[in-house]
Amino acid sequence: MTFLFLSTAVHAQDYSELDEDPYLDPAAANLVLQPTTRAQAKQAYMFGISYGLNPIILLAPAVSIGMYWDPLVLGMEFSDSESLGIWEKERRENLGEARLSGETQFIKWFYSDNFYLLAARESRSIKLWSRTYNRTSGQALFDMFVETTVASLGAGYLRFGDIGFFAIDIVRYNLVKNHTVKIVEYYETWSELSGNRDALDQNIIDRSNKWIKTINAPTGFVVTFGVFF
Repeated sequence: MTFLFLSTAVHAQDYSELDEDPYLDPAAANLVLQPTTRAQAKQAYMFGISYGLNPIILLAPAVSIGMYWDPLVLGMEFSDSESLGIWEKERRENLGEARLSGETQFIKWFYSDNFYLLAARESRSIKLWSRTYNRTSGQALFDMFVETTVASLGAGYLRFGDIGFFAIDIVRYNLVKNHTVKIVEYYETWSELSGNRDALDQNIIDRSNKWIKTINAPTGFVVTFGVFF
């Protein structure tokens, strides 16, 4: 009986010491396991690199800059295949002499701890030089410049770490499209050899429609890795 009493007293003392362990801070542990804020600060500057399913970013990853002001993120993305392009060999083999660029202004609003709604305005540009349409009935050499402005709404996920962040725009739905196609001709012999240039004009229209469809494609699964300070 005496042994049981002493054992109970020792265990009670052990538990009491554990509760008062100076190396264990319950408040700090709870803050780590269940953070009350998305980031350590309510405001921060953000810098990152974005890549994903976007007709411009797919071949030219974007530089992303922004400002976090809880619960909003305001920012811009810049993309240019000449300065930050990838798949250069494949791009030249499939597109020839071309340049893809874009600029996006966006605002993200957190409706949950890490999930946000997104509104964006994108300006996209594809420049295609030295396009040809050569047949026995005629030849032609011209450049094509395709531009579009796209407004979009979407949703995504963002998580802050100690000094970095990870974000993914899961999807962006295009709402408004305003596109233009400019053709600069250097020469054409269709009018002289065939008596008309109907075939050439139709080829230019078909190519224009193809590139308009490409440049207006929706954006999805754009992943951004970066740092904040």
